[in-house]
Amino acid sequence: MSVPYLPLAAWNKHWKVDGSRVRCRLCNHVQDLTQAGAFTHTPYCKARTVEPQYPSRELATLLQEKIRLGLF
Repeated sequence: MSVPYLPLAAWNKHWKVDGSRVRCRLCNHVQDLTQAGAFTHTPYCKARTVEPQYPSRELATLLQEKIRLGLF
């Protein structure tokens, strides 16, 4: 039985990888994974915050840490 990597599970609560894009689970707005800039939610999205969000960078960091820890 595998144990979930909690930081990645937390990321997955807000974001979804959809092919080569990352998608907000609330507003369904997408951004290409190769675009490391701030994510742009739809104007009405409840996930939209004052601070910029960088899901592509966050995912890369999580995967690098998982590899570093030997969990991948």
